[in-house]
Amino acid sequence: MVGVRRLVPQSLAARTLAALTIGFAVLFAAMVGIHDILLRQAVERGTEELLAHRLATLMDAVAAAPEADRDQVAHALSRVDLSVHWRPDPLPTPEHPLKGDWSTVAARTLALSGLASEVRVRSGRQDAASDRIVDVGAMARLQDGSWLDVDIASLNVLSADQSALHLYAAAIGLALLLAVGIAVRSVSAPVTALAKVVSSMDIERAMPVLVTSGPREVRQLAEALNDMAARTRDAFRQRTLALGALSHDLMSPIARLRLRAEEMPDEVREPVRRDLAEMETMVSDVLAYLRGGHAGEAIQPLAFTALLRTIVDEFAEAAIPVREGRMDEEAVAPGRRVAVKRAMTNLVANAARHGRDPWVEVEALADEVLVRVGDHGPGIPREDLSRVTEPFFRGDRTRTAGGGSGLGLSTARAIVEAHGGGLTIESAVGRGTVVTVRLPRRTVGSDCNKTL
Repeated sequence: MVGVRRLVPQSLAARTLAALTIGFAVLFAAMVGIHDILLRQAVERGTEELLAHRLATLMDAVAAAPEADRDQVAHALSRVDLSVHWRPDPLPTPEHPLKGDWSTVAARTLALSGLASEVRVRSGRQDAASDRIVDVGAMARLQDGSWLDVDIASLNVLSADQSALHLYAAAIGLALLLAVGIAVRSVSAPVTALAKVVSSMDIERAMPVLVTSGPREVRQLAEALNDMAARTRDAFRQRTLALGALSHDLMSPIARLRLRAEEMPDEVREPVRRDLAEMETMVSDVLAYLRGGHAGEAIQPLAFTALLRTIVDEFAEAAIPVREGRMDEEAVAPGRRVAVKRAMTNLVANAARHGRDPWVEVEALADEVLVRVGDHGPGIPREDLSRVTEPFFRGDRTRTAGGGSGLGLSTARAIVEAHGGGLTIESAVGRGTVVTVRLPRRTVGSDCNKTL
């Protein structure tokens, strides 16, 4: 099914041209087939008419001569491929049944000849090698009762130059396809240009105004996208302001409460500190999830091996060992360092919290960087795999008991997708979980501030 889908053209111009090409091909095949049938019928009728005229002429020529000269006239009319014999004595009715379409030849010959009273025609056969009719015979009874035998060894078949007609039709079809291709291109070009501009839009930047050109529907689409882009940018700006206000309004009271907790008795201070730390973590996770990969940070080349080793060291300082697997030094891709580091930290923390013996590895491919984070824990049930990246989803009791805000994987996925990458999760119950992050790779010398 996938192989067949790959053969189907993807662009609007290609699909339209393919549909029209198939239509023209069917029309051309139908036209050629109908023309061949009609031409064959016309050739058959023309050949019958030609044979009838030839036989009537021979019969009238012999019958018009004096009886004493008829045999001599018959021999004079004979040639290599034509044998004419006159028999003066009446003969029994010859056994020459009329065969197939040649019955019309006998009737037409009798109608054309004014000196024959009966005509019988023996149908010949088609010689495929020479495309001629061979072994044609006829017998005619003249008005005085004598008989005339005619044997035609070979008869030309009327034909037409069908190859020239086919060539002309093909040339006209190609010219029409070329004209249709130009017309389709003129329609699809504005759509293609529109798609390129839309794909390069970044809500963190001033969005380019789409050019409203082309057919009416394309102009209407461009105008609608311009309006939507303006509304989206305004909504994003409002959300950014709201996030800033939320960060200030929540973090400041938490900081004041932490200071006040220092004045509390020892038996109360530690539980309050833990609660405040959990609240701060949850607020930070929510803000990170809402920001996704758009935090106003500049895009720069990131060396993922060094970044992952920094994260591993930070976990080691917290007495959480993380094993390093394959670490390709050439794994470099553009990204926002703080956002990407948070995503990777969330994945390692998730593996350490819900599994055993977490590990990381980095692989550099030709066009992307792969980061794998895994563990040897209990794994994720198959029914939960499609939901573990949903916000606040905790899964089974084992994962719920591990703590956390339920936004670690959701935030990581949002950051990765904001960088044009993808995140996949593979898990086997009782064997562990592996999270694979794919990020598009660019050369270090490219414009790293370009929207991913």
